[in-house]
Amino acid sequence: MKCAKCGFLTSWKRIRCPVCGSCMAEFHVNKGTVLESWKLNVTPEGLEESYYINLVKVENGKILCKSKEHLTEGSSTIIEDNVCRSL
Repeated sequence: MKCAKCGFLTSWKRIRCPVCGSCMAEFHVNKGTVLESWKLNVTPEGLEESYYINLVKVENGKILCKSKEHLTEGSSTIIEDNVCRSL
């Protein structure tokens, strides 16, 4: 999703931009480079017991996506439905 006004990017579906409140539009990003990867050991009820949240640099900014495995900093990744995996 991408904000039509300020350009904020996210891989999670949102109606309004959390930065400026404008409408979000569909924006499909499918490749990027991993900047950081964090393992979440305590997750919300109903989700996997643990997974990784990854900060990924894409063409027009940075987004967060989750993965089942640790993604190495600098590695290429593909993003599909808010989930990233190594290329």
